[in-house]
Amino acid sequence: MAVSQKITRWNMHQLSSYEQMQYHRERRAAAREQQQKTASLANGFAAIRNNLVVEQGNLFSRIALERMKAQKLSKLA
Repeated sequence: MAVSQKITRWNMHQLSSYEQMQYHRERRAAAREQQQKTASLANGFAAIRNNLVVEQGNLFSRIALERMKAQKLSKLA
């Protein structure tokens, strides 16, 4: 089959079995590569989200401690 002609499911049968196998290997390799890129991007976003949640928790804890200190000081005065 000519290289310039696009391979589709309707003309796949015109390829030899070896060419079909090579074509499928290339497609699977490209799909794996794309899946790895997507997973890497998703993991990056998940890490950002986790860091945000941790920092919000730290902030809320500090606010709560400051309020407890203020209540303690107002009871002592």
